[in-house]
Amino acid sequence: MRAMKDSGIPWIGEIPEGWKVCKTKDVFVRKNEKAHQENPIVLSLARAGVKVRDITKNEGQLAESYYDYNPVEPFDLLLNPMDLYSGANCSISLVRGVISPAYVNLKAKANACPRFYDYYYKTQYWSMAFFAHGKGISFDNRWTLGMDTLFRYNVPLPPLAEQQRIAEFLDRKCAEVDEMIALQEQIIEELKAYKQSVITETVTKGLNPDVPMKDSGIEWIGQIPEHWEVEPLKYNFNRRSERNNPIITTERLSLSIDKGVTLYSEKTTNLDRFKEDFTQYQLAYPNDIVLNCMNMIVGAVGLSKYLGCVSPVYYVIYPFKTKVDSEYYSYLLNTSTIRGVYYSYGKGIYAIERGEGRVNTCRLKVSYDDFGRFNIPIPPIEEQRNIVSHIKEKCADIDALIATKQQKIDSLKEYKKSIIYEYVTGKKEVTE
Repeated sequence: MRAMKDSGIPWIGEIPEGWKVCKTKDVFVRKNEKAHQENPIVLSLARAGVKVRDITKNEGQLAESYYDYNPVEPFDLLLNPMDLYSGANCSISLVRGVISPAYVNLKAKANACPRFYDYYYKTQYWSMAFFAHGKGISFDNRWTLGMDTLFRYNVPLPPLAEQQRIAEFLDRKCAEVDEMIALQEQIIEELKAYKQSVITETVTKGLNPDVPMKDSGIEWIGQIPEHWEVEPLKYNFNRRSERNNPIITTERLSLSIDKGVTLYSEKTTNLDRFKEDFTQYQLAYPNDIVLNCMNMIVGAVGLSKYLGCVSPVYYVIYPFKTKVDSEYYSYLLNTSTIRGVYYSYGKGIYAIERGEGRVNTCRLKVSYDDFGRFNIPIPPIEEQRNIVSHIKEKCADIDALIATKQQKIDSLKEYKKSIIYEYVTGKKEVTE
């Protein structure tokens, strides 16, 4: 085992005897000049790395001009000084282009391997070491690492050849881990697709494959069991449209694509979109179905378990006949097949197709009049409830498998972080 010494850096601890400690300014220079290019290749920095932006698609925040953007060369190290909380937002660029001057563009000096320091600075995001040096209005608003602070920031300085060995080793090891993560993510996507197919099949075809079938007259469903009825949705559901005035509840509800209707207090984001005046919102009761009329086509549909208030732009519906079960129709109205119907009826600004049935950044509102005219299948009420029980049982099994795969992904990500930390701080030595 090689000899170690105290680095003097609290978040690093000991480093190998032959390593030095220096400042960022000793190993990098900041490239802060302006590109002055008329039609540049515009780059963006994301957690997946440095990407070339297709500005012709008008996606994301677009600048009026890229003339004053910073030039980027291969192996420049880019850091986001304003993303200190969510973490790991730094990466090596492998392409030429220009990037917003809001980012920090570092060019390595002769004594530094930029790939080694890319890994090192990633650990500073992960460990919240950069965050501790940030300043701003609040932790989640413009919390920024200043340039003076960054350039005085302590970094280890191994011999250049060792930096390169560590970077090459971590490139290989991280690629192996990323491959294992990608495999687990693919399995999760397949399980989610299977879950959706189970739901769609049972809410539109029932549980008995041997019953006689008939044409439903509903294009997105096709055949249904012969004993099922078909009626417009408005014949069985009312729109609630009940304002929270006078205030009945201050319980705020959130509607998301992944989780449906949940308590707003359980959201992980720090962004609070609710206004203080609760009388502006409408009520949702237990067993009401809540639909975001501008995002129904991406799955913003859910069943409420609570009495709470929701956005006034949402549709809140409830059954007024005993022959329909809210939970059954919360599944039916959130199938991937009906989303295409929502899309065809949607009116608004624009929508962007992402492939594989996904749509992003859309504001296609489905009018309630059109929504109420949708024809829906109506199985006998007991059959609806049996279908719901079957779906819950099957989905619980699938969700358990997904949770197991997600735990494996989380473990792999933590392992990846640990090996990066151990090698860039010299706790382990590359011997291969």
